[in-house]
Amino acid sequence: MQNQPLLTRFPSTIFATAKRRLQAVVRRARQQTVRQSLCGYALLFEALLPSAFLEQIDPTSRQRQFGHIPVFWAWLAQILEANASCSKALGLLQSWYRASGLPVPTGDTSGYCRARCRVSSDFLEAIFVKVNGSLRVAIRPMDLWKGHQLKAIDGSSVQLLDTADNQEAYPQPSSQKPGCGFPVMGIVGVLNLSHGGWEGFETCPQREHDARVAPRLLKHVKVDDIILADRAFCSYELIARLTAKGAHAVMRLHQARHRKLDWRRGKKLSPIERLVNWKKPPSQPGASALSAEQWDALPDEMTVRYIKLGYEDRAGEKRSLVIVTTLLDDEQYEATEISSLYARRWEIELKLRDVKTTLGMERFAVRTPAMAHKTLWMMMIAFNLTRSLMKQGAIRAGSLLEEMSFKAVLDQITATQDTLLLHRGKPRRLAACCENIIEICATKTVTIRLFRQEPRAIKQRPKNFQYLTAPRNLFRETPHRGHPTKAA
Repeated sequence: MQNQPLLTRFPSTIFATAKRRLQAVVRRARQQTVRQSLCGYALLFEALLPSAFLEQIDPTSRQRQFGHIPVFWAWLAQILEANASCSKALGLLQSWYRASGLPVPTGDTSGYCRARCRVSSDFLEAIFVKVNGSLRVAIRPMDLWKGHQLKAIDGSSVQLLDTADNQEAYPQPSSQKPGCGFPVMGIVGVLNLSHGGWEGFETCPQREHDARVAPRLLKHVKVDDIILADRAFCSYELIARLTAKGAHAVMRLHQARHRKLDWRRGKKLSPIERLVNWKKPPSQPGASALSAEQWDALPDEMTVRYIKLGYEDRAGEKRSLVIVTTLLDDEQYEATEISSLYARRWEIELKLRDVKTTLGMERFAVRTPAMAHKTLWMMMIAFNLTRSLMKQGAIRAGSLLEEMSFKAVLDQITATQDTLLLHRGKPRRLAACCENIIEICATKTVTIRLFRQEPRAIKQRPKNFQYLTAPRNLFRETPHRGHPTKAA
C-alpha cells in the first residue's frame, strides 16, 4: 500500500522557524559581544570597567548605534587623543563598526552630538565611582604617609562657549565687556595623592571663593585623612569641620592672620613651632554656607600648631611662611616632616596641568552648562583611567607613583589600544597583550633634570590679530593689523 502525503501544499518554511529563531539569538549574542569589545579602549580597561557593569548601569532599553556605551568609548577616545573633534569621534565609531561587521553609522556629526547630550550624568558618575574605587583598592603601604592617606584641595577654571545659558550659569569676568568675553566655570576638586586620582569635584561661578565651595567636598574626606591646601582654604570653619570628621589639616596660614601674627604668643615647642588656641569668630562670616544652628555647633575654640619656615620667592627675595596643622604631636610629626609634607601640595597643581593642558580642559566647546558638567565628568574619568595604568606600572616597577610620567603613559595608551582588537575573543592572548602594555608603562618615568630653569614666559609670538573689543555686530576690523582702531 502506497503512503499518502499528509498536509499537502503546506508551507515547508514553517518547519525552519525554530532554527531561524536560534540563529537570530546567536546573531544578537554575537553583536552584543562585539559591542562590548567595540574598541581597544574597552578591552584595555576591561578590568576596571567590565562590560557587564556598563550594561547594568546603561539606562537605554535597546542597543543603538549611538547608545550610551558606544558613545562613552568614542567620547573617551576624543579626550585621550588630544581632545579630538566630534568628526574624528564619528570616524572612530564608523571604523569600529565596520571592523566588527556591524551596521555602520551614517550621516554627519549631528547624530553623535545629540547622542552625547543624551548620555545620563548618573551613568557617568557611576563610572567615575567605579574607577575611583579600583584606584583606592590598589593603594600600597608605601603610598601612605605614616599610615595616612594624603588628599589635596585646590581650585581652577575652564572657559565655555559664549551662549546665553552658559553666561547665566557661569558669568564671564566683570572686567570683560559684554559680547567680548567667555563664560568661566569654576572647579574645586579633591585629589588623592596616595593613588593620584581625583576623588571628587564641585563646580561654581568663577567669582565664588574656593573656601565657600570646599565644604561641599567634605563627603570625600575620611577618618585619618590629611588634607593639604593653600592659604585660601585656611579658615576656622573648614579646619573645625575636618577635625570633627577625624581628619587632619596641613595648610598655609591665611594672609589675614599672618598680618596679625605675634610669634611670642602660644606655647613654644621649638624656635620655629608654637601651639596656638584659635577662638571661633564672634559672628558667622558672610562666605559661610552653614545654617545658624550648624555654626553654633562648631567648637568655641581649638588648638592648632604653627610651623614657621623661610624660603626664597621667584624674585630671589627671602620670605617666611607659616604652616597651620592639627597634627599637634611634635615628636611623632616633626616640623621638617610637616614642611616636606606641605611641599607635596604642589602635586595637585601638576595634576591640574595634566588635565587642563595635556587633556585639553582649558576650554569646553559646549553650549549648555549641562554639557559642561558631563564633559567635566568625562575628563576626570579619562584622567583616572590613565592614572590606573600608571598605578599598575608603578606596582610592576616597585617605584613611587609620582615618578611615573602621565604624558608618556597616555601616549602609550593611544598608540597601542588598536593592537588589542587583533586578540578580541582570545582571552589568553588579550591578557598577555595587556600585560605587555603595563610592562612598557612601568618604564615611563619622569626624567629629573637638576638645575633646569623653566621661566613662566612664552617664546613663540602670537599672530598679529586685533582684539575683539566690542560685540561682533558692532566691531569694525581694520585692514592694517599693525594699527588697529576701536569700534565705531
